[in-house]
Amino acid sequence: MSEDKDRIILDQRYSAVLASFSDEALSALAVALDDDLRTALAKVVGLPAHAFEAPASLAGLIRDGITRRRAAHDVGILLSEPCTRHSIEALGDASDDPTLEELQGLLPSITEKFGAEAVRLMVVQYSRSLKGFKQLIAVDERFALPVATGIGVLEKNEDEQAAKRAARKERKLREREAERKRTGKR
Repeated sequence: MSEDKDRIILDQRYSAVLASFSDEALSALAVALDDDLRTALAKVVGLPAHAFEAPASLAGLIRDGITRRRAAHDVGILLSEPCTRHSIEALGDASDDPTLEELQGLLPSITEKFGAEAVRLMVVQYSRSLKGFKQLIAVDERFALPVATGIGVLEKNEDEQAAKRAARKERKLREREAERKRTGKR
């Protein structure tokens, strides 16, 4: 399968998982990041300078940035990075392609340390490439992939769009009429 197709599938999976998180859980994941990852997250979703100082509004800003910038994939990776790093270290040589049993042995400790949301995002990250993660999704309902929602799609109000088109058409007519008067043409 092509890398582009994998990226699209992962983006859809990340979108669905991120949409299933409560605002509190999403904010908590972002606030728990170290400074380097916070900076990267802020850049990816276009957060204002002091966004992390207001956790109550942070999730909304992140969701808005995901939608505007189509950044679910990058946000998912950044938010799960501490969990991923720890898991790679804990699995050692087995981290290249862990078995289902190795992952199931690791789950209790990483879920306790990083939370179920971070673990779900890490599972999504490797769900297309590593057999153990594919099996985990298939056998453990906590990691079943939700159906994608519209988080990654910018929805437009058709009435607003029609009004904008009408205003643009009217403006062009006025401009043409002004040009005709200026040049003396009819």
